[in-house]
Amino acid sequence: MADKTIPLRPAASVSEEMEDFIPVSVAIGAGGELCVLFTKEIPPLAEGMFPQSVTENPIAYRAVVIRGGTRTVTDLPREKWNYHFFETIDEGRHLLLCGSRSYHHGAGNIERNARVYTEDGQLVRRFCLGDGIGHLSVTPDNHIWCGYFDEGIFGNYGWDDPLGKSGLVKWSPDGRMAWEYQGTGNRFIADCYAMTTVGNEAAFHYYTDFDVGFIHGGQTAYYSTDIDGASAMAATEDGSRVLFYEDGQFILTERKDRRYVRRGRLRFKKPSGKRLSPLLVATRGPHLLMLDGPDLYQHNLFTH
Repeated sequence: MADKTIPLRPAASVSEEMEDFIPVSVAIGAGGELCVLFTKEIPPLAEGMFPQSVTENPIAYRAVVIRGGTRTVTDLPREKWNYHFFETIDEGRHLLLCGSRSYHHGAGNIERNARVYTEDGQLVRRFCLGDGIGHLSVTPDNHIWCGYFDEGIFGNYGWDDPLGKSGLVKWSPDGRMAWEYQGTGNRFIADCYAMTTVGNEAAFHYYTDFDVGFIHGGQTAYYSTDIDGASAMAATEDGSRVLFYEDGQFILTERKDRRYVRRGRLRFKKPSGKRLSPLLVATRGPHLLMLDGPDLYQHNLFTH
């Protein structure tokens, strides 16, 4: 398969909701809904290097859920949490917002960086999903998969025994650990570079091996690849295809024996004829979601 250019039309526009806001994240919810998180301002980095877990001054957030022809807009005008992830939870009834960082202040005092809200902005519950979260996805069976980057694995922000030390954890909807990755030999996750949920399970791409792991029934099957640092991935349910997003390029691979082999790059074209250059990318199984300007575009690996 050679490189291919695919024309796409916007699935939805968030131009009205985006006015005076900055996009933070996009996601495909467990029910197929599109989730977009906006903020009024991006908090400055602590010491010019590290994302803050909480902010000195309150920040306004806007959470948008698009289901078919309907949409729900929830404004959270005075939040001091530095949120990076947003999806629906509790069978789509509530909103889960989570920050990638969490401080452990000692003596059992930990920051609960995950918060669940009603659609009218009322807090339902809060809990901690650990520090150093790089990826988050809620499953149809209402669990939360989190993939962690190196600081959440080796410990930072006061964590001597990090919750994300395994690199990949499945949480219950109220923040109890339901499963964690158990690597053997050289199958240690030092950084979960990319992750997607496939049904209720997860697939991931990790350092140090840069292999791909598919979890099924608590067991992990591994496949090699020459992709060495993708930031996002989409995968068909049978694992026959994996699309990697690396350095601004979408690289399609197919499974051959125990390896994923490159089949070409996918490029996406907007109705104007211009190449789609996404600001934000999200996946769920074979589904790809991209935000370009105020427009949301979707693609399904099964269609090409």
